[in-house]
Amino acid sequence: MDTRRSRLAAYAISIDDGRILLARIASGYPGAGRWTLPGGGVEWGEHPEAALAREVYEETGLAVDQFSFLGIDSRTFTGPRDRTDLHAVGLLYDVPLTGDPRVVETNGSVDLASWIRLSNLPNTDSVDLVRAGLDFFT
Repeated sequence: MDTRRSRLAAYAISIDDGRILLARIASGYPGAGRWTLPGGGVEWGEHPEAALAREVYEETGLAVDQFSFLGIDSRTFTGPRDRTDLHAVGLLYDVPLTGDPRVVETNGSVDLASWIRLSNLPNTDSVDLVRAGLDFFT
């Protein structure tokens, strides 16, 4: 049995008025309760930009009208549950969004979306992907 796999995902970095849009990982998922960038896995045959729009809408209820590619986050780790080695490749996009977010997807991987003040990020329990995304802006 192969204990290695890769996952391609697309994520939005949306900064507005000193705030960043984040999504909280739902219980039952690795990292539950922590904050992450809105986005997620690219389905078989799906263009990453279509995945970006779909995932952002599911997790925030906000429509992606514009975006620009920022870069790639690539990391490997061993999964906590099944000990599978995972190569996570995240395509990061600058996505200008405004409005009040709300989770649209039922029983999905996130249970809350919110604008978080950038000044509060050091006190926010977020995944490493958030910092990696912000590094593209500094």
